[in-house]
Amino acid sequence: MSSKLIAVAIAVAVALSPQAGGAQDRASEPIVRMTVEPQRVVVGQPSTLTIELLAPNYMTAPPELPTFQVRNAVTRQLTTININERHDDQTYAGVRLEFAITPQEEGAYAVTDQKIRIRYAAEPPATREVEVALPKVGFEAFIPAAAAGLRPFVSATKLTVEQSLERSSEQLRVGDAVTRKITITAQGTPAMLLPPPAFPDIEGLRKYAAQPVLEDKAVGRSGDAVATRIDAATYMLEGAGGYPLPAIDVRWFDVTTGKIETAHAEGASFSVAGGAVSGGSADRSWTWRNVIVIIADNWPAALAVLAAAAGLPWFAPRAVRAFTVAVWRRRTAYLHSENRAFRRLRAARSAATTYSRLLAWLQRFEPLGNDKTIAGLTSAVQDPALEREIGGLQEELFAAVPAGRWSRRALMRRIASARRALRRQSRRDRNRTALPAGINPVGQASPAFGHRRITR
Repeated sequence: MSSKLIAVAIAVAVALSPQAGGAQDRASEPIVRMTVEPQRVVVGQPSTLTIELLAPNYMTAPPELPTFQVRNAVTRQLTTININERHDDQTYAGVRLEFAITPQEEGAYAVTDQKIRIRYAAEPPATREVEVALPKVGFEAFIPAAAAGLRPFVSATKLTVEQSLERSSEQLRVGDAVTRKITITAQGTPAMLLPPPAFPDIEGLRKYAAQPVLEDKAVGRSGDAVATRIDAATYMLEGAGGYPLPAIDVRWFDVTTGKIETAHAEGASFSVAGGAVSGGSADRSWTWRNVIVIIADNWPAALAVLAAAAGLPWFAPRAVRAFTVAVWRRRTAYLHSENRAFRRLRAARSAATTYSRLLAWLQRFEPLGNDKTIAGLTSAVQDPALEREIGGLQEELFAAVPAGRWSRRALMRRIASARRALRRQSRRDRNRTALPAGINPVGQASPAFGHRRITR
């Protein structure tokens, strides 16, 4: 009897052993959870992507994560926290990761087709490596009805504008320079979404806009993001007189109060004295300082001449200093110019470098006005071929499976064509507004010429 019971027990154990092994295998798999909250946000405000990774026993290496880049959005990693749990008498250890995804435009956003590679001690000291597919999550971005007419749309919890004015000398004269610096600081939005201030062209001043400086940093224990955008323009003084600089206003949507606010920087002004000109001179623009400015426009040849003449005693020290400053200013202006940004864009080879330099060039391209974005470019040009090529570049960078239709040469042809067209249009607009109303006055002929015989 006992032998029969033993045989039955062995049979039951054999029958149940695969099932028990399968349950243990299933229990030994990593656990992945992913959520995004809130699922509806204002454009420019972040939705938080939270990922929890748990592995049996412990992880033997940090998980290999994707970048979680989403088209038309800015992704920034927030916190990483160690966590542990118990499931079916098994200890799991891992991490909780948080990412802020900030949409730049209205629409639906999704994080899809992403995978994470995990290495963990399945049966210590043996290590197992698996690739886990992440679930699909998404959210929606919208512009509140109260701010529907705000262009460009900027949302934040706080935004301020500050300015400074730097002069090359206390008593400004023709050939000197004045630099206006505008600093926009905001909480609750990334620096990339802050709008560029307008530095208008002013007759009598030559403007050189610098490359903007963007910075995002976390402050305090909460890690709240503070964004800073610094723009500067240097005005070379080419004529005497008084020059007013207009006030700077940045309109933005306060997500806390639900109202449109205006950050304001006062206008400024300065006076420029004329250069030292002899009383009988017919051409009053030929001052020492203006000659220096002209030479500085051809700085490579001028540097060679300066190097050759550096030891000559007749070379006025003041002129040397002024010339050196002028050359430095011209060189600095070129390094921050639209022309250089466009040359760097044309020299890019990879898709990532091209996309980064395209965004940098757009910030320098004045014909776009305040909307210096890819959307602003395509809207201004209305070129389906340009939209198609930019779409191919974005697919190459952001699509889970790129279609492979991106062409650097085709994209640059369309961008160069758009640049020429918009620059021509900008020049026409400036010329149209610059013509005085009375350029062709109607009235009686001058007595000196009214009765002159026509020569045949």
